[in-house]
Amino acid sequence: MAEETLDPEHQSQGDTKEGLYFGRDLAADSEEAKLPLHGPNQWPPEGLVPGYKAAMQAYMDAIRGLADRLLPLIAIALQLPTDFFDMYFDKPMASLRPLHYSAQVSLPDEGVYGAGAHTDYGVLTVLATDNNPGLQIYTEGRWAQVKPVPGTFVINLGDMLERWTNGYFRSTLHRVVNNVGKERYSTAFFYDPNFTARVACLPQCCKDEPAKFPPTTSGQHVLDKYAATHAGYTGAVRVAEG
Repeated sequence: MAEETLDPEHQSQGDTKEGLYFGRDLAADSEEAKLPLHGPNQWPPEGLVPGYKAAMQAYMDAIRGLADRLLPLIAIALQLPTDFFDMYFDKPMASLRPLHYSAQVSLPDEGVYGAGAHTDYGVLTVLATDNNPGLQIYTEGRWAQVKPVPGTFVINLGDMLERWTNGYFRSTLHRVVNNVGKERYSTAFFYDPNFTARVACLPQCCKDEPAKFPPTTSGQHVLDKYAATHAGYTGAVRVAEG
């Protein structure tokens, strides 16, 4: 608990949650594994949690399939070819994060949150939740509850899509506030472009106003965010573009 602090400016302690990260499972001696945030997953022993690895891999494959069906819709909205994003997602930073929120009641006035206010870092987040409330999004100048709906996913747009579109698509500001004193479980799938993908304003989004964000790479943006929000992160913080 409390290893991640998503809104350091307004939080008095870390988020009252814990979770795991699983990415694309890469061989330790592969070229991709030389990149920060890439490599083999550390799975719990099969004897300790039977079937867990297979279940997580099957779920991740299915959710990536869903995300791949959403990307062409974004391209169509931007009047781009439906396969425009394919070249940025052939080796994506795709990660699955099962999360457990404690029963601790949030105290926003004291800076205590299930998850501090933040935007997601990549392009798409596909979120499955249990039936307990807590997720809130900031819209029209206020925080609004996102009511859990069984059998559905919550789709968030992330920072890199906002940067690509110069704010045409907005990264969803959200947080978790526990008002009911119950544990809460969710599973977030983060779909981020290839580590080396260059993220700069698309030409059609900069015709009427200059770019609001400087160019970056997908990997650098995520590293910057991890370094700012994870107390336990000790990896690379700067990579050269190439």
